[in-house]
Amino acid sequence: MSAKSRQSLLRAKLAQQILSKAKGFTLIELLVVIVIVGILSAVAIPQFLNQVRRSRTAEAQAALTAVGRGSEVYRLDVGVYPEKYARIEFGCPTTNGADSCGAKGDKFMNDPWSAPNYETPVATAISSVSPQGMRWDTTAVTGASRYITASGSRIQCTIGLGSQEKVVTSLATFVGKSCNVFD
Repeated sequence: MSAKSRQSLLRAKLAQQILSKAKGFTLIELLVVIVIVGILSAVAIPQFLNQVRRSRTAEAQAALTAVGRGSEVYRLDVGVYPEKYARIEFGCPTTNGADSCGAKGDKFMNDPWSAPNYETPVATAISSVSPQGMRWDTTAVTGASRYITASGSRIQCTIGLGSQEKVVTSLATFVGKSCNVFD
């Protein structure tokens, strides 16, 4: 037997001994890993889904905030809150004159409704006696199937404007932003 063949035989025996001592994972080790992954996913997946719902409502809240600001500018120019979205919608000058433009021809809103997954906001007058407050409401459009609450209904968002002391104590509404994302 030549030295070369002895050397290759020794290498083969050494490799066989190393491989025979190597063992795979035991069943218990695999089960522990599966349980740990299951616990982590049970905690992480609901948190992720809640963040997705929150981001979808943030779209409506940001657009409603712009509408609320336009409503406040309208109230400062005209003296009362607008009764419909068309009064403050983007577009100046219009055929209706002061419907979309301020006293000096300036816009009440710089951009039109910017939440395509939500319906155009609807105004709700809180007080008909004096311009103390109002509320804008919007609902996810019917075709936006991912824009639903935890219970399966369409997401609805609201922004309330006006004097907090006078509006909240006399009527069942609020001043601020809200969405029914977790209903």
